[in-house]
Amino acid sequence: MTTSGLPARIQDVAAAAGVSVSTVSNVLNRPERVNARTADRVRSVIAALDYVPHPGAAGLRSGRASSIGLVLPDIVNSFYARIARGAAEAAYEHGFSLVLCDSGDHPDREREYFDMLAEQRAVGVVVAPLGADPDRLTRLRRRGIPLVLTDRKMPPQEGCSVAVDDVTGGRLAVEHLLDSGARQVLVVNGGPGIRQCADRYQGARQAIRSRRGARLDQVVAGQMTVAAGAAVARDLSTLPDAVFCTNDFLAVGMCQGLTERGVRIPGDTQVVGYGDLDVATLAATPLTTVQQPVEDLGRTAVQLLMDEVEASDEHVHETRVFGPRLVPRDSTRVA
Repeated sequence: MTTSGLPARIQDVAAAAGVSVSTVSNVLNRPERVNARTADRVRSVIAALDYVPHPGAAGLRSGRASSIGLVLPDIVNSFYARIARGAAEAAYEHGFSLVLCDSGDHPDREREYFDMLAEQRAVGVVVAPLGADPDRLTRLRRRGIPLVLTDRKMPPQEGCSVAVDDVTGGRLAVEHLLDSGARQVLVVNGGPGIRQCADRYQGARQAIRSRRGARLDQVVAGQMTVAAGAAVARDLSTLPDAVFCTNDFLAVGMCQGLTERGVRIPGDTQVVGYGDLDVATLAATPLTTVQQPVEDLGRTAVQLLMDEVEASDEHVHETRVFGPRLVPRDSTRVA
């Protein structure tokens, strides 16, 4: 990286090493043409500047670049699988293959994937970061390869991103419960470091503040899984009027755990999930949930990436935000 904070270019490497651009290119691609001492000096500068070779738009125009990277934190999770489906469709429409990378939400693995994708001449990367560490995202943007975030907003001056309005989604969920007669609502949430969870809880609080006499409590689950939702249900000391779970897996687990305790849904308590994933309709009690246009997240991220690579200097970064909608089913009462 240069002193200006921008990703190093091959010209920066050449200037710092005191050689020509063609010499740097030879060190990278035809090292047998460069004497050992010069090659070692160039490699030292490459390491110091954290330079990653990338063909960029030139590769795209010449037809040599043919792939797009998609870095996800958990490809088994059906939410991310649907993002991948939308991204794959858009990549195919543009004549590109999609390279799917499962980071396991590990920062080091994310960075290594970026380096590998750049070395393999990917034109750019779509990434869905789970954590909200801004330094981590900054480091990814400095890998020297075009980047679009999906399922996460970032300021347009920093790059393109695609997200869902999760504040509105949380408000829709709790407003529906309040309209269905609830006065005490429990939010079963993920960790505070997950931006989407924080936004959904903020929306829930907005809904509660608009209703006199309504009360909102929160439980943070260890994980956002069916098992974690069931564990929360088993540990409840008092039964709330309604439960809003910030993803569908937690909500299905909550329904399972409450049913084991003999609680009737929605007769004794109501449950709303978030995501409208396949599991929502497969549950014993079909789940009322907030629907996100998940495939559109992946599809639009790839489209923005293609515009950035093809338009180059004419490209203007933007943030696309999709609106969610409530899908009522059997786990809540008819308002």
